[in-house]
Amino acid sequence: MAKEVVIIGGGISGLSMAFYCSQAGMKTTLIEKDNKVGGSFASHQYASDNDRFWLEMGAHTCYSSYQNLLGIVEECGIMDTIIPREKVPFTLLKNGKVSSIMSGLNLFELLTHAPKIFSLKKEGKTVRSYYSQIVGENNYRNTISHFFNAVPSQPTDDFPADMMFKSREKRKDVLKNYTFKNGLQSVALTIAERKGIDVRTGSAAQSLANSDGKYVVKTADGQEVSADSLVIAVPSAPAARLLQDINPAIADHFTRLKFADVDSVGVVIRKNNVSLKPVAAIISPNDTFFSMVSRDTVPDDNFRGFAFHFRPGLSEKDKFKRINEVLGVGMEKIEHTTTRMNVVPSLRINHKDWADKTDQMLAGMRGLYMTGNYYGGMAIEDCVSRSHDEFNRMNR
Repeated sequence: MAKEVVIIGGGISGLSMAFYCSQAGMKTTLIEKDNKVGGSFASHQYASDNDRFWLEMGAHTCYSSYQNLLGIVEECGIMDTIIPREKVPFTLLKNGKVSSIMSGLNLFELLTHAPKIFSLKKEGKTVRSYYSQIVGENNYRNTISHFFNAVPSQPTDDFPADMMFKSREKRKDVLKNYTFKNGLQSVALTIAERKGIDVRTGSAAQSLANSDGKYVVKTADGQEVSADSLVIAVPSAPAARLLQDINPAIADHFTRLKFADVDSVGVVIRKNNVSLKPVAAIISPNDTFFSMVSRDTVPDDNFRGFAFHFRPGLSEKDKFKRINEVLGVGMEKIEHTTTRMNVVPSLRINHKDWADKTDQMLAGMRGLYMTGNYYGGMAIEDCVSRSHDEFNRMNR
C-alpha cells in the first residue's frame, strides 16, 4: 500500500514537496487556501479581446544556480518554456527623475571600501554591518540599503548578511537569469497537474489532529484528509495556529519568527499611453513603495505592466496617487489593476539557531515535516532545497 502524505500550502515549497513525494509513488494530497496554486509564484493573467498579458505579483526571476528547481522543470518537460529576460536597467527615482544606480553612489567612497570584499566575512554580520563596510556608510544608507529592502519588501538592515544573497553553483547550459513564457506560475500549475498529486484548492486547512497513528487535516469547507505523514508549507503565523493542535511547543517556537506583509498593486497600461523608458525596476529611497518591478523584461507588443510593492498601511487612494505620479499617467490610462498580499519572513542574525532548533524539535515528531521560505533563506531555490531535504528525511 502506497505511503500517504498530506501537504498544507500550495506555494513553490509545498508544490516541490508534492513533486518529490509523487515521484516516489506516495499518495499525495495538497491543500491550498487560494483558488490557484503558486503562492509567491503569482503571474496575474489579463485578457483583452485577442490580447493576453501576464504580470508577476510575487517572485520575478529565476537563475541558472537554481539547480533543484531546474531539476523539477526538466522532469516536468517544460525546459523549452524558459525564455530570456530583456536587458533593461534597474534604476533610482530621486526628486521625480529616473536615473542610473551609479548616479546614487559616491565613487570615491565606493573605491576606498570595495577592496574589503576580499577579506571581510559575512558570517555573524547583519546586512548593514557587512555591506556598509563594502560600499561605505553613506553609499549604503543613501542607495544600496534601498535595493536590499526591495528584495523582500521590508527593511533589511538587521537581516543576516550570509542569508541575503548566496553563491551557488551555476548550470552552464541554462540562461543566467530567466523566466517562463507564461510567467513563473506556469511552473506551479504544471507541477499541480502531475499524476499522483490530488490538489484541493479554495479552502484553508483549519485544524490538525492525530487519530489511529495518522494525521487528520480538516478544512474550512468541511473536507477531511488523513495521511501517514504531514507536511506544513505555509507562513509561520498560520503554521503556528495549526501546530497548536498537535504540538504546542513547536507552535510557540514558530510564534517567535517575525514576518512582513507585502502589499502589491499591479497595473496594466497600453504601451502608447506611458512614456517611461523601459526599466527592470525602480527603487525610490524613503518612498511609500519599496520597489516598482516592470514587465519590460519580457516585452509585449501591446501592453506594459508594473507591480508596485508598497509599505503597509497605505489607503487605496494614496497607493494609486503614487502610481499615477511615478508612471506619469492618469487613472483613465490604466487599463487593468490587480492586488495581492504576500507574506515573507523577517530574518534576524540568530535565525540559523532558530532553524536548527526547529529541526531538533521535528526530529521528535513522527511523520511531521516542514518547508517554506523561512529555513535556509527566502530565494526560490532555498524553498525547493528545503523541500528536497525534508523529502530525504522522510525517506530515511
